[in-house]
Amino acid sequence: MKKILYVLLIGLFSACDSLLDVEPETLVSFDNYYKTEQDLEISLYQLQSFIHGRLLEQNVQERAGFISESNWTQEHLWDPSSMVGMRGQGEVCTYWDQTYWVVYMANVLLDNMYKAEANVSPERMNYYRAQAYFGKALGYFFLGRRWGEVPITRNSSSSEVYGKKPLLEVLDTVIANAERAYKMLPVQADLVDRTGTPITSKQFGSKGSACALLAHAYAWKGSMIDLMGLDGNSNECYKKSVEYANYLIKGDAGNYSLVRDPEELCKYFSDYQANNPESIFEFSLDMSAEHILSTYLIGREFIGYPVEPSTKAGDQQYKSSKISYTTIRTLYDTLDLRRDAYFHRYSYYSTDSVQFMFTDTTEVVMKHLQDSVRKEITELTGGVAYPFKWREGVYKADPYNPGTMQLIAIKSNYSYWRLSDIYLLRAECYVKLGEEGLAQADLNEIRGINNVKPYPNSGGDEKGLKYAIFHERERELLMEGHRFYDAVRNGMEYINTYLPGALKTLTLTDVKNGALFFPIHESAFKMNGLLRQNVYWAPYMRK
Repeated sequence: MKKILYVLLIGLFSACDSLLDVEPETLVSFDNYYKTEQDLEISLYQLQSFIHGRLLEQNVQERAGFISESNWTQEHLWDPSSMVGMRGQGEVCTYWDQTYWVVYMANVLLDNMYKAEANVSPERMNYYRAQAYFGKALGYFFLGRRWGEVPITRNSSSSEVYGKKPLLEVLDTVIANAERAYKMLPVQADLVDRTGTPITSKQFGSKGSACALLAHAYAWKGSMIDLMGLDGNSNECYKKSVEYANYLIKGDAGNYSLVRDPEELCKYFSDYQANNPESIFEFSLDMSAEHILSTYLIGREFIGYPVEPSTKAGDQQYKSSKISYTTIRTLYDTLDLRRDAYFHRYSYYSTDSVQFMFTDTTEVVMKHLQDSVRKEITELTGGVAYPFKWREGVYKADPYNPGTMQLIAIKSNYSYWRLSDIYLLRAECYVKLGEEGLAQADLNEIRGINNVKPYPNSGGDEKGLKYAIFHERERELLMEGHRFYDAVRNGMEYINTYLPGALKTLTLTDVKNGALFFPIHESAFKMNGLLRQNVYWAPYMRK
């Protein structure tokens, strides 16, 4: 990558017009660029634009983990002939270049910011340095979970080629940078830009978001040690994950609190300007962008009627990603409040409440009416539910259908890590550490919010506490993109049972050989002769 900065003045997270007052060159040499805090801020906004637009471009694992009655695509089935395919032609894209842009931009800031030291206070210099550490940690976290063994670059200017580093070294790079960020960053409420204006976007690094990253990175590292038999102490990793989860839950890393009503939670999800007290790290919707439709919201593919104005109630059953009422009934207890919050008019369209609709009639007539209504509703829905976790859309006129509107984005920030997730992640780590009483308390905290019977009295509890926590994460974080990683952290039984397609038949040897990670795309080998394909994927590479 060349030692130049492509200054893309996107204004993504600021309404400050002075950010546009930069030197008029299209390409600005680093040697002449970093002079003021404004220069640092522009680079930070560029890093933020890459985090927003590029980290979630490859979302194959998230989609493979969805609970869905989908017409499974090749990526869901983990089909090797598709997973090693070229970009386009319908095959899965496993390019890592988009994710490396995040790492690169973080390194650009770290490598060059010293040039502004004479004009920027030490406190503000530390702020930008910490933001760069957080961005770098985030980039490698996504690389490590998606590709496993990946190159670790030295800086932003080196032109050398790199071989892959072992998985634990990649995760240690995540942890080292995230811990630097955690120590230096303020809590979310104290984040300010160079003018002193509060930063409300939770996509920026804060003490809380760095803490959530560390909780997940340590939990993932411990799980990889256990799953693959790697050389390391998994229990120490789980203890560190619990430690960082504690900081978030106790309020030491910022002011976060559980939203104690799933209906209220969905309202927060549907208002990108609201401060969701449970949300720790978000991918922020950019309403100022010319083209705001993006992959930033993983659950977008489930959304149809009534959010999508061009669809009718009967269209939902034909979507490629859908959830049936049968699945919902299996997943959630009868009195679980999440059913009516997460799905539009659940009680009506599921026909679960039909029996209460007719009271002033004879028993025989009432049964006939109930059966008739059930049949009519089921024929309309096809037995498929209407996800309603995110409810507000961004619309534009449909150029092909005058007078109609087209959904182009969901008016929501994607809450990637939230406090419910952290409670249940801590519970998972407690179980692995043998602290079942503490794990049960965390599990029941989330169940209590949602009107679910405490453990061990709810559906699935007969399978044990470990499964009950996994099952609660399925219910709580439905459509939010975590289930693939949840299954992997819990080991081979969960991978073979709860993931689709070829993932169901993977062996431990396959997993150790890299089957859960993306294959390195063939284009990377043309640029880097030191790379070697993961053992599992190598036989499927095109000759």
